[in-house]
Amino acid sequence: MRDYPFDCWYLAGTADEIGPELTSRRLLGRQVLLYRKSDETVVALEDRCAHRALPLSLGRLVDDRVVCWYHGFTYDGTGACVAVPSQEHVPYGTRVASHPVREEGRLVWIWLGDPRRAGSAAPPRAPWLDDAAWSVLGGTRTVAAGYLLLHENALDRTHFAYVHPDTSHRGYLEGPPPLEIEVTETSVSYARTFPAAPLAAWQSAATGLPPDTRCVQHESGVFVSPAMHVDHMRIEANGVVLRSAFVRTFTPVDPGVTRVHWWAARDYALGDRAVDETLRRIHERTMEEDEPLLEAIQATVDRDGPGRRVNAAADAASVRA
Repeated sequence: MRDYPFDCWYLAGTADEIGPELTSRRLLGRQVLLYRKSDETVVALEDRCAHRALPLSLGRLVDDRVVCWYHGFTYDGTGACVAVPSQEHVPYGTRVASHPVREEGRLVWIWLGDPRRAGSAAPPRAPWLDDAAWSVLGGTRTVAAGYLLLHENALDRTHFAYVHPDTSHRGYLEGPPPLEIEVTETSVSYARTFPAAPLAAWQSAATGLPPDTRCVQHESGVFVSPAMHVDHMRIEANGVVLRSAFVRTFTPVDPGVTRVHWWAARDYALGDRAVDETLRRIHERTMEEDEPLLEAIQATVDRDGPGRRVNAAADAASVRA
């Protein structure tokens, strides 16, 4: 069953993924056609001709209009059919669904719910991704698990000692402090501060701080919306403050399948390719260690049903989200 809200901004893709060519993408159980018009605005239409259901993405783009490959039915950027080559007049009311789109920086957001409600909320913000004072790297993954499992995993910090023991810093392995959880009408966030301790080896390599430096680490994260989760880390040592943000967008493809875009942003070692590679390796390894577990949970629930779940105190943030 579809367990995602449609009246929400989800990531359709990044700005560099959507160009003047016809691109078909599965979003929230719907096939959507994306393309960029000559004025650089992005169009999102139902990827299905109103005549005989051929995907419009198989057609061609002519003067910002989509021409179906089968019989030439032609649609403008609003989804209205404007020409049928075999007759003079277009059958009354012929159109395909058009979806509101907002492009902000490198992110292209889509609203697949009631278009009249799209103006009631703004897309989630990720200002670090377009700020010249931050270095950014990222990637895309498709996970055979529902978006709620991914949100739960993002808010669950207790699994680090078991799933990621080789890359977790000492604070995770030696009795981490409890999380401070804050709930608002629209978000759930957690925060905590670890006592001063040496960094993990990869953190030392990325920050340039000596391995024996005792650092205070402030960790926080927020369920921004059904479409986005953001983690923050602040490292303080000897008067130096280093900040990083790990941004993930979760776009359901279908129930039980999620497309994940991720970015790691930092305000130190700007443009350092060696640091880029260190952080890319760590983030990808962490996701690669989590994903088989989430996919196994999804497969179990799909096969045997939701069953009964027991929650621990540490699940407070994910339960509230």
